[in-house]
Amino acid sequence: MYELLALDMDGTLLNPDKQITPAVHDALATWLHNGGRLTIASGRFPASVWLHAKATEMNFPLIALNGSVIVNEGTGQLISGKPLSPKHANQLIKLIESQGAYIHLYGYNVLYVNELNSINAQWPLANVVVTTDKPLTEENYRDQIGFIQVEPVDDLREFLSVRTEPIYKATIISDDSDLLDKLMNELQTWNVFVITRTGTRRFDVNPYGVSKQSALEYLCREHQIPSVRVAAVGDYDNDIEMLKWAGLGIAMGNAEEQVKQISSIVTSSNQEDGVAQAVLKYLIRPN
Repeated sequence: MYELLALDMDGTLLNPDKQITPAVHDALATWLHNGGRLTIASGRFPASVWLHAKATEMNFPLIALNGSVIVNEGTGQLISGKPLSPKHANQLIKLIESQGAYIHLYGYNVLYVNELNSINAQWPLANVVVTTDKPLTEENYRDQIGFIQVEPVDDLREFLSVRTEPIYKATIISDDSDLLDKLMNELQTWNVFVITRTGTRRFDVNPYGVSKQSALEYLCREHQIPSVRVAAVGDYDNDIEMLKWAGLGIAMGNAEEQVKQISSIVTSSNQEDGVAQAVLKYLIRPN
């Protein structure tokens, strides 16, 4: 019945230790062996999405940076992208910096920051494919961390005025939850961005009209796959539209309550191999 399975990464494909467990890996291998198509739809960097797709032998174009870019599953190269407007990005930075929150910008596998700090210095290491036999250190994962760069540019607004590479996403981070709410509410009134909460201390900013759902819908039109033949799994706010659009929207057991409410099915948590359970029960051996 279902032809394509789209997976969020953090909190979904990955367990709390940021690993693809053997049970999840085996269930996805069975899905592929049975002729299914498999993709990732994530807010992560293209390289991180591609590396994890390689680890599970995915066979469909990949969605990264919340839908701002579509990535070739074989090469990791850009298929298409929808960047932020330089004008709007400049206005965004001005607001965020004036309020004392932290912001960084995403190019294609480059994180642009004012300066290296405790928030951003380890970003490449946080995006590798983690295995149980190797502790998460730069030495152990040197072959992967080189795919993502962190580039300090001093003044982000000045950098935007001279840069040539597109910016696809921004992330705003603060320990002040009231400030985050205030900034989200303000930015939503601008009607030029998509604003999605992606954690208790952060939210993402994408161009207007961009989402995991919009990218997935585009790919399905290109490959002539109707939405009723798509299953999607996720756990957080940036998954909601994708789960509502898919023929089968599956929320993780660890998902936010609003995600569970709009989903067709709630599976077990990412600590209990929820993706594997959903694939085996609803896609491979449906009742």
